[in-house]
Amino acid sequence: MLSFQHDGECGFEGIWTGITSAKGFDATLLDVPKNASHWVRYTTGATAALALNETLSGGTSLKTCTLIAKATENGTAGSTDSGIIFVAGCSGAFQAETLTGGSSTGTVAILQDFIPILTWTPPKAALITVETAAIKFALSGLLATATSGANYIHQMDAGQSYVIRGYHNIKKFKCINAVASNGAIVKYSLFY
Repeated sequence: MLSFQHDGECGFEGIWTGITSAKGFDATLLDVPKNASHWVRYTTGATAALALNETLSGGTSLKTCTLIAKATENGTAGSTDSGIIFVAGCSGAFQAETLTGGSSTGTVAILQDFIPILTWTPPKAALITVETAAIKFALSGLLATATSGANYIHQMDAGQSYVIRGYHNIKKFKCINAVASNGAIVKYSLFY
């Protein structure tokens, strides 16, 4: 049974898939832009990479907002990427829909309305769970390599979880698939 005890509120949750090079937390999640008011997860980034400070328009709701920042977790921006977008100036409620950038013409799909940002302070803890296939991870800044590499770091197998405490440990966290192309999937929750 998983028990996570911490005096913080969950601020953001995410997923890393297809981990073939070391993954860590995007700088935007560690230092949330003060001018962002809301966030939401996105998928299927396409056409072009969204441009910061451009207006995003909902294809169904017809609501608008301004893109403040973007944390790309998987893929390459503008080419079926996924991650988290941070916005401000929402003109109303969005829904599960495609957002299109006013100047970039890039698109992303969201599954729900934007979520208010709870705090702009750095994270205090992170819950990491391995959903599929083993990973190797480091907290000190040591290079995260697969088992066939230096093999100096910790291993987590599918179904295991780990709590990282402390901002600097979270900032330096890196993980990689334990075996090349093993299909590792890692999920996280950041607590503030």
